[in-house]
Amino acid sequence: MDLARNPNTLDISRPMLTLPDPRPLAALTRPGLMAFLASICAILALEAFARQVAVPAVASAAVFLVVTFLGWTGSVARRDAIRDTATSTAGSAALGYVELLGQAQSASQHVLRSQVRKRNCVWCRYLIERRVGGAWVVQSSAATEDCFLLRDGTGDCVVDPEGAEIIPRNRRVWREFDQRFHELWIEPGERLYVLGEVTSVSDTADSPADVSQDVSSLLSEWKQDPQDLLRRYDQNGNGILEETEWQQARHDAQATVEREYRSRRAVGPINVIRKPRDGRRYLISAYEPAQLAHRFALWAWLHLGLFVAGCVGILLLTGAMAWK
Repeated sequence: MDLARNPNTLDISRPMLTLPDPRPLAALTRPGLMAFLASICAILALEAFARQVAVPAVASAAVFLVVTFLGWTGSVARRDAIRDTATSTAGSAALGYVELLGQAQSASQHVLRSQVRKRNCVWCRYLIERRVGGAWVVQSSAATEDCFLLRDGTGDCVVDPEGAEIIPRNRRVWREFDQRFHELWIEPGERLYVLGEVTSVSDTADSPADVSQDVSSLLSEWKQDPQDLLRRYDQNGNGILEETEWQQARHDAQATVEREYRSRRAVGPINVIRKPRDGRRYLISAYEPAQLAHRFALWAWLHLGLFVAGCVGILLLTGAMAWK
C-alpha cells in the first residue's frame, strides 16, 4: 500500500470554470454547498416567476426543493453518524465503522508542504481564482491525497483521505493583483476527529510503481533546497549537478525510500481508516465531535426551513399566477 501519494506538481493550466458567485467554495462543507446551490435556484425561480415564464420557474423551483431536501437529509445523516458512533482508540480499534480522536502526524520521513504557501502539513487543498471582467473564475484547484497518521496514547492508525469530507480549521484567503488564493490545510500535531471504516492492510508487497513514486516525491522535496542539494552532491564544485552526481542523488533517495519501506514491513499489518465500502459517511475534521454534530444539526434546521419555505412560496406564487 502506498502511504505517500504525493502530487507535488499540481496542474494549474486546466480550463477555467465560471462561478456564479465569488464566495470561497473550497471552504464550504457539503451542506454549505447545497445551501449555496439552493440560493442560486431560488434566485432563478423568482426571476422566472416574475417574468411569468412557466417552464424555467417550475424547473428551478423543483431543483430548489430537491437540493434543500437532500441538504436536510444529508445533514441529519452526518449528525446521527457522529452521535451514534462510539469513540475508539487507534491502538485497539475494531475493524469496521469507528470514530477516532488523536493528533495528525506525517506517515513518512519527508514533510508534505502546501502547494501555494509551502506550509508544513499532512493534508492541504488550494483554489486559485482570477478576476475576469466583473467575475471571479476558477483557474486551478487540487487537494493532496497523501496518507498520514492519527496518533493517540495507544498507537497509530493510518488515515487515507481519498474520498473523505474534510473540514479543517486552518484556512486563508488572500489576493495578489488580479488573483485570489484559497488555502486549507491540516498541520502536523493538530487534533483530529475521523469517522470511517478501519481495515487491516498488509504492507509486505510494495509495487515498483509505489517505490518509483516515493523516490520522485523525495527528490522533489530535496529540490526545494537547492543549496543543500549542491552541498551534498556537487562533487566538482561547478555549481550544477551533472549526470553522474544526479544519479548518486537518485541512488540515495532510492535507498532512503527502501529503508522506510523495510521499517514499515517490520511492524507487520497496519490499521487504515478510509472511506467505508458500504457508502456510509467518511469525515475528517479538526473540530471536536460535539461541535461537528452541532454544526450539522444547524445545517439540518436551515435546509428544513428552506424546504418548507420553498413549498409555501411555490404554492403562493402558483396561485398568484393562476389568478392573473
